Amino acid sequence: VNGDIVTAYVSNAQHTYEVDLGPIFAPGAVGDVAMGKEGVLVPQAAQVGHTRQLDALCGMAAEVQSLASCVQAGHHLLAVTDALGNARILATPLHPGAAEEPAGGAEGASGRHVLQLPARSRGECGWTGLVMRPVAPEAAGPQDGASAGGALPELEVAVARQLPRDVCVYRGGELVRSFNTAQLCPNRSQGPTALTYLPPGPFGGCADAATGLLAVAEEHQVALWDVRQGERGGCVQRVNAYNGGWPLYGLAWVAGAVRDEAGGPATGLLAVTGAERSVVMLEPRKWHIATKWPGCVKYPATHLVPSAAAPGHVYVAGLDYECAAGRWDGSSGGAAGNANSSSGGHGRAVLPPQLQARQQAQEAAAGAGAAAAVMDDVEGGGRAGLSFRGDSKWLGLAHAVLPASASASASAGGGGGRCRDLLAALSLSGNLFVLTASAAD
Repeated sequence: VNGDIVTAYVSNAQHTYEVDLGPIFAPGAVGDVAMGKEGVLVPQAAQVGHTRQLDALCGMAAEVQSLASCVQAGHHLLAVTDALGNARILATPLHPGAAEEPAGGAEGASGRHVLQLPARSRGECGWTGLVMRPVAPEAAGPQDGASAGGALPELEVAVARQLPRDVCVYRGGELVRSFNTAQLCPNRSQGPTALTYLPPGPFGGCADAATGLLAVAEEHQVALWDVRQGERGGCVQRVNAYNGGWPLYGLAWVAGAVRDEAGGPATGLLAVTGAERSVVMLEPRKWHIATKWPGCVKYPATHLVPSAAAPGHVYVAGLDYECAAGRWDGSSGGAAGNANSSSGGHGRAVLPPQLQARQQAQEAAAGAGAAAAVMDDVEGGGRAGLSFRGDSKWLGLAHAVLPASASASASAGGGGGRCRDLLAALSLSGNLFVLTASAAD
């Protein structure tokens, strides 16, 4: 999202494409939201703008596995990694001329730069993931195009490869650190399946994480790595998120999730999801389980993103075609499924007393959550949230924030001048599903 320009990026085989979502947000382009059985939102057909291939990110050595994007130092950074672990980063200046670039987005056009990050070694093709180190807004540099003609901004990139069971860390385009993940089960060699960066702050096992930590999902555990540290290979903590050996598939940092009762700054929680079909929130100071949302979806959860418009909510997508949003504290209830599942069952979770008090204070101050704008405990069913379904299995899920100015013009349905969540999901059939949601008044 760059002003009034809304763009989605999708990959197919060894190529990456840019999809203009602007026509979807034109007045009258989409009607009122319809609701089907069990409160599931019914998608409506819509037309997008141009779809063009990004030549700078095409021709990868293997199939593209992951995409990541962020804004840093006046540039929009789009990174892709293939099944071998090779990565490319396309940096586009944020200035008015960026929208007038010729088709293809070749390197050098309008100040674009491409950074190549070759894999440390060639191995068997498999899942790979990529994350870029987030930068605080005050350190991100000017956003008005002052650095439009500058070089690629400095950033740290971590690339995880599942089958080789390793993680490579690049800084400034150079490989600065690599480490192998643990093999926790003797009869199963499953490497990393998800990773994310944590912001700077005191964490359990590392009191001075001035540059933050790297969280990596290793089977049923979360490993916290400090790339500056040499002791124990840089691993400062391992947290058991799931009992029974259920693998993890999604990690996300939820900023400001818990407010300090003494009036201090709010602290975040690490959200974890996977084959157990539950969302587990880990408290970073002692790395214990703070809350749990069991049975969030019917099948193993593979995608997880927090909501910016409604703090306290997360979006979860599973191996099937359903995407659900609900409260990560478990008060949204569970999905309909097999009651004999060994994942802990479905239903409402019970919060610790201190978090119950914090939740009540937050609800009194902030009002209802994002899902309440669409669905609020349909006839007492306990599903305080929203959900929608695609036409086939989900391949990817991405989240962005529509600013207040863009939210006001995004739809006639309102938004009240507040930010809105923008969710894009790609299905196996090739269709792109787009959802916008805002907090209720």
